[in-house]
Amino acid sequence: MNARPKPEQKKLAPQLEAQRKRRRTAVILGVWIVVVLGAAVFEIKPALREISFWRSRRYATKAEVDLGAENWDSARMKASLAYAIQPGEPTAIRAVARLQSLTGNSPSALPFWEILKKANKLNPADRRMQAEDFLRSEQLPEARKAVEALLADAPNDPQNLRVAAKWAAAEKNADQALKFAERAQAADPTNMQGKLLLGLLQSETPKVGAREAGTATLLQLIENRDRSGLEALVFLATRKELPDQYKPVVIGGLRAHPLASEQHRLMALDLEIAAQPDQREAFLDRACEQYKQADALSQRAFGVWLNGRREFKRTLDLIPLEEAMKRKDFLLVTLDAMAQQKRWTEIEEVLQGKAVPLDEVYTELFLARSSMELGRTSVADLHWRRAHIAAAASPDQMRFLGGYAERIGQNDHAEIAYRSLINNSATARGAYESLLRIAEKRRDVAAVRDLLGEMMKRWPKDSSVRNDFTYFNLLRGENLDASLQTARELVTEAPSSLAHRTTLALANLRLDNPSAALAVYNNLNVPWDRAPASHRAVYAATLGLNGKPADARTQAAEISPDSLRPEEVALISQWRAQ
Repeated sequence: MNARPKPEQKKLAPQLEAQRKRRRTAVILGVWIVVVLGAAVFEIKPALREISFWRSRRYATKAEVDLGAENWDSARMKASLAYAIQPGEPTAIRAVARLQSLTGNSPSALPFWEILKKANKLNPADRRMQAEDFLRSEQLPEARKAVEALLADAPNDPQNLRVAAKWAAAEKNADQALKFAERAQAADPTNMQGKLLLGLLQSETPKVGAREAGTATLLQLIENRDRSGLEALVFLATRKELPDQYKPVVIGGLRAHPLASEQHRLMALDLEIAAQPDQREAFLDRACEQYKQADALSQRAFGVWLNGRREFKRTLDLIPLEEAMKRKDFLLVTLDAMAQQKRWTEIEEVLQGKAVPLDEVYTELFLARSSMELGRTSVADLHWRRAHIAAAASPDQMRFLGGYAERIGQNDHAEIAYRSLINNSATARGAYESLLRIAEKRRDVAAVRDLLGEMMKRWPKDSSVRNDFTYFNLLRGENLDASLQTARELVTEAPSSLAHRTTLALANLRLDNPSAALAVYNNLNVPWDRAPASHRAVYAATLGLNGKPADARTQAAEISPDSLRPEEVALISQWRAQ
């Protein structure tokens, strides 16, 4: 028989049933919430994704506004945010590419243009900027393809024609560059940047009468209050053959232009002194009085300028030591002037005192220099090591260290600094260029070739690096067959490039085929009096080995042997006057 429920169980049964109902209700409610939330997630995800794209576009649009106003720091922050929020948003990719391009970092811009190209999102303005980034990165074959595509789509568009003019100029095809620029200006005569480009190309061409026309074109621009006017003034100020009657106009223009910086005003002072060298002291006295009343940044710029012209006493009069001790940028200028005056003991006393307003790397560099000059080699080595350690976290400081060491002839320390910078993609190219410069100073062709080999691995599509690597292999007489093939490819890619033709001619000479070397120069109009010395040496050797000794001697006689590498001197030795 079943046991009867106890009285207390009867009493609790309704409560237990109520608890069971509450649990069932909670479970049903939980399931319902899960179902509803699951459905909501499917609805919310696209909405959230769309919001992220909207935010990305919003920051990219703001970055474009800053780019137009040249507010680079703000543009960099907003473009970075746009790309970080949504890396797949075309406007964000475009903003980053334009930022890199407009701030002079074309190699970094190119991967972003490639992303837009693969997504079929390049507009005509993007394609023009991409072509110019190829040019600035010296990727001439890619630039040629981009320019050809632009002209195929819109052959009479003045903006496309101007890009084509720059490409032709990069290919050393001055006549073609001038034709493109003239067509662009005829189609868009009020465009001042186009007029500036035309004037610059006219000034650089060997064509009779064109250089005078270029000066006239640029002089028409200097009254413009925009960037085209300032750039015209800068070019005229640095042009050696600027007629004397125009120099006062350019000097006044540089000083009065609303966009001129302190560097432009100092450029005007340089031109003024060059125009009237007998008045140098008077001009400097007047400038020193003016800059004593100027703001701190202007004073620093003038101090650097004075040091560059060996006017160290004037620097110290402008920024005396007690004033320099209040600002890091002042103290660097003052210490540089003292170093040029060989006041090493005083420099040590200053730097070993209290409250020196310098970062550690700069203090250690000057202490290293002072110890060297005072003959304390081991102490100098210690300061150099400390300087390298102090600069390790800052590419800017490491770049300063390398440049300073190179300037005072400490090339071993400069190489260490530059080597540390090649691991950073933002500083690698400049660091390699600096290493090449040091190797060239040493006339170390093998070291130059090896550096170019490293660069080839980093930038395999860079035609200038490929050409230089091939040329230096040929100078050393190595990898001849492979070098000939590469040289042929380079000339096919850029037939008007004298550098590429020179490499191909040298390849043929090294393979004992002088007639093929001479044929390389067919249909190439070269102003040899303005050509680089190395190119001219190869041409002279080509003439001599093709039974034209008189022409070879004429070319060789006009080349300074100091401007050639030993292997290049050997090329023309038999045709040089003994």
